Amino acid sequence: MTKEASSIKKKVKLLSEREIARVLIYHLEKLGYQAVTELVLNEAHLNIKKITGKDLTKVRIDVAAIKGDIITFIEVENGFWATHPLLYRNFAQRVFLAYPAEYSTPTDAEQLQLAKSEGIGVIKVSTIGTLLPVLDPVDIEISPYIKNVIKSLIQKRLQNMK
Repeated sequence: MTKEASSIKKKVKLLSEREIARVLIYHLEKLGYQAVTELVLNEAHLNIKKITGKDLTKVRIDVAAIKGDIITFIEVENGFWATHPLLYRNFAQRVFLAYPAEYSTPTDAEQLQLAKSEGIGVIKVSTIGTLLPVLDPVDIEISPYIKNVIKSLIQKRLQNMK
């Protein structure tokens, strides 16, 4: 990389996680999804410890969406780290990782392989608000009980926002 190209790359401002979430909500709603940010699931809703297999009492999903009978969760990160979205595989049929399109590291290929092996979709979000699909998720079945609880929570949040 030339000195000039390196200087230009350093000047690019990456979107924050909150900005990426807003871009995702905009696009999801245009596609007919009902979507919310920062959906919290806790022990009052579901047995988080049992579902995740971890010593957790709550999880917070950056973007949760429903369309028809399908629940989609999107974990927003400021870089390409596929491990965090794995936590949500038992809560949603589709799970994605979204991160800034301008971000790249030498571990990207490794992270892409992990996402692919775990069925995690990957979306890059550009500073101008464009979505760049990298990898489609693999849909999985989840418990009907979990599905109903999460759909209800999303719908309640949407009602409270009106």
